[in-house]
Formats: sequence, structure tokens, C-alpha cells
Amino acid sequence: MELTAEAVEARRRRRVEVDRVVFRIAGLYGLCPEGVSAPVGAAGVIHSGPVTVTIDPEAGLNYNLGVIDFSENKLKVNYGVQAVFPALYELVTAGNHDLGLLNPVRMVATDDCTLVPNLMGWRALGCLDFLPGSVWSGATGG
Repeated sequence: MELTAEAVEARRRRRVEVDRVVFRIAGLYGLCPEGVSAPVGAAGVIHSGPVTVTIDPEAGLNYNLGVIDFSENKLKVNYGVQAVFPALYELVTAGNHDLGLLNPVRMVATDDCTLVPNLMGWRALGCLDFLPGSVWSGATGG
């Protein structure tokens, strides 16, 4: 096809149906003031205290992305996050525990969402995986 002013104008007028939109997550934070029960090896299960979650600045380019599929009424988001468990400070300073426990816990959170029938919200199925290199790696959650 030859590039002419008419061809360019015809392309501008052509209606394009977009079925999918890809987007990047620029910021994320969360707080769970009630905390969670966390397994810590030989120390057993402890209460974490408040949990704070933020975007992981070291996450690769394939994290912190989402895709909306309008034809399927689905949304999938893949977050690279860091979580901090402030109450672990007491565990580390009270005993002979690895100081690495105080480092942020790196993980990937994935949400698979489906639009509810009345189109007023999303039903989400989430999964949480701890990344290698974290003292928590190998643990999984849901």
C-alpha cells in the first residue's frame, strides 16, 4: 500500500476495537495492623505484628504489570512486593537469630480476577509466592 495523505486519513478514521489493555503498577502500599501468624523455623510460629507491604524496587520488568481482557471480563495483575514484619525485631534481638529476618521479605502476589455478573466489581483469586534470596523463600501462601 502506498503512503498517501488519503491513506493516513483513512487509518485515522478506522475504528479499532481494543480487547486487551496492559498497564504498569507505579506504586502500591498496604498495611495489615492485626498481623499474621508466621512460621520461623525452630522458633516455631510467632505473631508478626503489623505487616507493611510496598512495591519491590528490585522487582524485574515482568512484575508490577496488569492485563485487562475486556472480551473475557478478566483482569490479571502480577505484583513484585516487599513486606516488613516489624515485630521480628524482638525475635532477632532476644535470641540468637539471623539478622536477615529484619530484611524486607520479597514476594510475588498474583491476582486473577473475574468481573461479577452485575458488572459492579471483581471476584479475585490471589496467590503469594516468596522469592528466592529471601530467608522466607520456599514458603508459599494463598
